[in-house]
Formats: sequence, C-alpha cells, structure tokens
Amino acid sequence: MPISLIPIRDALDIRPGRLFIDGQWRDWDGERFDQIHPSTNEVMTSLAEAGVRGVDLAVAAARRAFDEGPWPRMRAQDRKRMLQPIVERIYAAEEEIARLQTLDNGIPFSFSRNSRVSPKAAADIFDHFFGWIDKINGETYPLFSDASNTQYMTFREPVGVVAAILPYNGPVMTFAMKVAPALACGCTVVVKPSEYTNLAVLKLAEIIAESDLPPGVFNVVTGGSAAGAALSSHAGIDKVTFTGSPVVGEKITMASASSMKRLSLELGGKSAAIVFPDASSVATAATRLMGLCSTFLSGQVCSTPTRAIVHRSVMDEFLHHAAEQVKTVRFGDPFDPATTSAPIISKRQKDKILGYIDTGRREGAELMFGGATPGGDLANGNWIDPVLFANVRNDMTIAREEIFGPVLSVIPFDAEEEAIRLANESDYGLAGCVYTGNVNRAFRVARAIRSGSIGVNGYASIPNAPMGGIKRSGVGREGGWPTIEAFTELKTISFNLDG
Repeated sequence: MPISLIPIRDALDIRPGRLFIDGQWRDWDGERFDQIHPSTNEVMTSLAEAGVRGVDLAVAAARRAFDEGPWPRMRAQDRKRMLQPIVERIYAAEEEIARLQTLDNGIPFSFSRNSRVSPKAAADIFDHFFGWIDKINGETYPLFSDASNTQYMTFREPVGVVAAILPYNGPVMTFAMKVAPALACGCTVVVKPSEYTNLAVLKLAEIIAESDLPPGVFNVVTGGSAAGAALSSHAGIDKVTFTGSPVVGEKITMASASSMKRLSLELGGKSAAIVFPDASSVATAATRLMGLCSTFLSGQVCSTPTRAIVHRSVMDEFLHHAAEQVKTVRFGDPFDPATTSAPIISKRQKDKILGYIDTGRREGAELMFGGATPGGDLANGNWIDPVLFANVRNDMTIAREEIFGPVLSVIPFDAEEEAIRLANESDYGLAGCVYTGNVNRAFRVARAIRSGSIGVNGYASIPNAPMGGIKRSGVGREGGWPTIEAFTELKTISFNLDG
C-alpha cells in the first residue's frame, strides 16, 4: 500500500500559510500555491504567493523599523535580553519543528531531530550569535605621524534591512544562520523560505513573533521565484543573504549590482574527497562518502563530497565498501525510524538527476550500481536508488556539474600532485576532505586544495567556525565572527584633538 503523510499532516493541524509583516500575521487576498511532499507528492497545505506586492509591504515595514524605530539604536544589554528567550522557546518546541521540517522536505525524522540541520542545532546557532551582541566592537588606532593630532576609531553598525532567502534542504538551520546574526547586529529582516519548505520556518516565525521585537524588525513572506527576485532587487534592501544554486546566485548578484547591496552567497559545490592509500581506514572513508550521498538528504547538500578521488591501489577496496554501505539504505515513510534517506525534492529535480545518470553512462563512466526509481509503495514519490560511478574522468559532465542528488563519482589517481590538480580543476570551491594517516600530507594537501573548507579524515561544520566558498561556490562566510562582520558596516570616525 502506498505510503501517505495525510494522517500526520492532519495530526499536526497544518493550516493555510499566512505572511508575517510589521508585527502582524496577515491573511493573503492574492494568489496561493500548494506545498507538495516529495515522498508522496501529496498536498500538505497552501501558501500565500507574496509576489511583488507582499514583498513591498514587508520591505516597507522593515525599512521603517530600521530607519525610524529603536532596534538599531538599542543598547546591547536590552537587545540581548529581548532576544535570548528565543533560544529556549526553540528548544521547547524542537520536536514539533523537527516534525514540520520532515513534513517539508522528507528528511527522515531521526535526522531532522538529531543532526546539524535539527532545531536543537538551530537553537545553538541562535545562542552563539546572541552571545556576540555585547561584544560587537571597533578599534582605536595609534597616532600615525606628527602631521596631525587626530585620533581615529572604528565602529560596527548594522548593515540595514536584510533579505534572507532560504534553501529547501536545511530550512531550520539556514533560518538560524541568517536570522540570528542579523538580529544580533541590529538589522531588520525579511525572510523568504523556499517554496518547497515553508512549514518549519513559519513555526519558527511564530516563536519569534512571541517576542517583544518592535514591529517590522522581523518579517516573513512566502512565494516562488517572483518573490525572491523582488526581494533581491528591491531598492529598500541593503543586504541579501542567500543559500542555493549558483544560477540563482548569479541572478541575485546582477539584481543587486545597481544599488551595491551587500551579499552573502553560499552556492553550489562539487567537493572532492581525496583518499590516499595510507588512510587509517579506506572502509571508513568509502562508507562515509557513499553515506553522505545515499542517506540523510540523499546528496542534496551543497557541501557533500560528490567526487571521490581515490588512489588506484585501494580502488577495489573503496568500491567494495561503498557497495556495502548502500545495502543499509532504506526508503519509506520519513517518520519511520527505519527510513535512512530523503526523497528528491521535486519531480523536476528527480528527472534532472536521472538525466545526469544517463549522461554519465553515455560519456563512458562505469555505473557500478543504482539509478533505478523504486515502484510499489514508493511509486508516488521522488525516489532514486543511490548511484556509484567508477572510472570517471574529471572532464565528464558528472564530475563537472552539481547534480544535487544521490550520485558519487569515483576518479582514480596515482600521485599526490595529480590528486590535488583533479580536486582543483573545478568551477566550485566550497568544501572537501582528505583521508590520510600522514599528518604532513594532510596539512600539505589541505592547504593546496582551493576551497573554503577542508576536513581531514572527515568533514563537519559548527556555528562558531566560518564556512563558505570560493569561485562559483559563493561569496562571504557564515559562522563565527566573520558573520558579524558580514551583517555590519565599518564606520571610521576621526577626532581632531587640537580642536
């Protein structure tokens, strides 16, 4: 019998979505759209299509709150006291938020509640950035010469009105990574979740709406590409922070150019994992890398290492253990504890991934396993069996373009210099990792790879360390103090001490 999420939807009492603008929830009299669950392609609810009109209302509210309201000028202690309760409210509601995130994108509930995209992780992110509020400071500079008796000092001021445009794969975590630092720095915010994943974000909005924030400081609009385009090009927006595809990132960059908006863009990746023969465990490397592509979000994570650059001498061992890992994969009801993997977010994306698989075979890559679309109880969902390609060349399409699905491409190498060259021959530079038992080699190769983040014998991210990309993988960093810098402007003031 095909799985259905309608009973869980009804048990969670999912209502039609509204907009949150200027401190008020607003029923929308304009167009609406359906949110579809990728596991079953059932309708979960309808959402307001804010479009240009809704965006104009939200930006106007945020603009007033920044230009005329108390928020940007509030004392650090007062702002911190007002925001800090949000952390505990998220912790208190974490199970419900996790359920809503699973009802958004199909991530297995066990991951939605206990992983780096969980509500608990989001609460930690809020806690981290709220801790910066009374520590955002400038500098003073020594007198430079006898030419003038002038004292220079700098101040960090909020960047202004922020448009936060979220992806579908980790809506809860990315909400926190964008909203928390913006509020901590004294900015006002307009959030737009992905059109595929609105439920958890709207619940988080309810939590923030319970706070005593001045009207207009925090706003949420829902909608598709029209709303996103209206936000990124709006004259009232000072900064856009976006996580998503490079194609959309390029459009945002062009739309922002005329007004010189500040940008933080975390875009795509084609990350490389280099596996040397002296790795402490080739089996562990293979299991982890194949697991990142086959479980959790099924490769729909921009930092996932989707190119495994493996030394020829351990190639057979790597392929064997990758195949063993896939035997543990289980599709099904995302609320079933046995389910390990998310579906593909939409039918369109599913078809795109299947096209990449066909291209890989046509260009000569060796399909070791995977690529089928399960039938039976899963026939109504967007499922693809995890794929492993061997003997991939770095000039093949599947090694060059971001597939954003359960596909791992394995590229052989013979020498360290060759592995580094293969890793760097990419338009992307977001993340990557090196598996080796040699500390000198680990450090040498990690420094040589052109990427924003590199892991040694694994890869992870935390709220207080920066992450971001180079090349087509984006602009700026999220995490730690660099994020505070990204949401503030540096002002220099000089005092002539001679009067």
